[in-house]
Amino acid sequence: MASKSRKNRSKFKLTKELVFLVVGIVVLIAAAIIINLPTSASVTLKRYNGAIETYNTSNNTQYSYLPTTHVFKDINLKGVESKKKSNDYTFVFYGSLSNATFLENLSKINTVASDYDVKRVYLWYADYVENATTDFKTTAKYREQVSEYEAIINKNINSLVEGSDGLYTSQNNFELETYPALLVFKSDSLIYNSQTYSKADDASDYSWNTYISAAFKYAKADEVLTTK
Repeated sequence: MASKSRKNRSKFKLTKELVFLVVGIVVLIAAAIIINLPTSASVTLKRYNGAIETYNTSNNTQYSYLPTTHVFKDINLKGVESKKKSNDYTFVFYGSLSNATFLENLSKINTVASDYDVKRVYLWYADYVENATTDFKTTAKYREQVSEYEAIINKNINSLVEGSDGLYTSQNNFELETYPALLVFKSDSLIYNSQTYSKADDASDYSWNTYISAAFKYAKADEVLTTK
């Protein structure tokens, strides 16, 4: 009886149709997973707007959120050092996502940058300063590191921008511990530093609207030169 039972069993056949069905199901599952994974851009935007929302909630402010498409991209000091060598204008906003002035002006900078057809503004964070304890800030090691970072940013600061035809003048030295700061570089030289305004004797006459407009006018400066 056992032998007869074995003979009556039908054999499993792996048909071409079955293979296609299994492969199709696997592809659909993989596609669904990929579609639902957050993109790098969406994660970054969530972090920006999350910081704004947290501050608004805690301080009863109404700082504007960033849209899905914006000009910002995070960068570190090594990236700034590399980007500042470009013959094109490089715009950098230095500060912290926990700083009120920084958060308040993200949306303003995004809008003005778009108005001037600036496609990218880099966000460089003041992590070294923020993460240093009060005691560590009194050490020689901290001061040496700050000086080293500042030297990278201020390199060639006393020279005119190449090809500027005298339009630009050198700016005051960038200071790592003063932020937020809006910076513009070209040809490895710092050509605009909002800290210059904020430290002026008549600083009360200036606002971040002034700093932002002054910085992004550089994006159109070459047009001024070529139409003289």
